[in-house]
Amino acid sequence: MRLLSAGVVLVVLWAPQAIAQESSWGVKGGVNFATLDSGEGPDIPFEYRLGLVAGGFVTWPIGSHLDIQPEALYSQVGATLEVLGVDSEIKTDYLVTPILVRYRLQSSGSGLVLFGGPSLGFKLSAKSVSEFGDFTSEDDISDEIESVDYGVVFGAGWEAGRLTIDGRYTWGLSNISTREDDPKTQHRVISVLAGVRF
Repeated sequence: MRLLSAGVVLVVLWAPQAIAQESSWGVKGGVNFATLDSGEGPDIPFEYRLGLVAGGFVTWPIGSHLDIQPEALYSQVGATLEVLGVDSEIKTDYLVTPILVRYRLQSSGSGLVLFGGPSLGFKLSAKSVSEFGDFTSEDDISDEIESVDYGVVFGAGWEAGRLTIDGRYTWGLSNISTREDDPKTQHRVISVLAGVRF
C-alpha cells in the first residue's frame, strides 16, 4: 500500500510539469500468464492460466528520458490446478490501473524503455470452473475474492515509431481471499503486450 501511495504522490508532484509538455495516448493488448501464490500456507499446486489483457494508456513526458504513463487495462488472471484428477480453473477478471514511471534509454525515437510502478485492480468477476471426466461445474466465487487488489509492476519494452511492445511482471501484494481460514493468496502475472501510440 505504501508503494501505491508513493505512486499517487509522484503523479501529484509531477503533474503540472507533465501536463505542460506534449502528451500522447494509445491502445495495447496481449496475453497474461497468470497464477497464484500461497507461499505462507500449504503448498497448493497452482499452474498458469492463459488470459487476455487489453486497454489504453496516456504518456506524459517529464524530462528528456522520463515519462509517467497511467494505464487502464482489462485483465484476465487467476490460476489453474489439478487435484485428485479434478481439473480446476480460477478465473478472476479485473480492471487494472498501473501508474508507470518509464525511463527511455534514447531521448526520442525508437529504443529500449524500462518501467515500474504501483498497480491497483478492481474486481469485475470471479468464478471457479472444475472438470472431472464429462462433468463440469461452474461456481461464482465473487464473495470469496476481495474487490480491490494492489501490487507492483516492472518490466521493459521496445518502441519503434508509433509501435510498442513490452513484457512485464505484476507482483501482487494484497491477500485476495476473503476467507479467514484460507492462506494468504496473491497474484503473480507475466504479461506480453503490443500497442500503437497516437
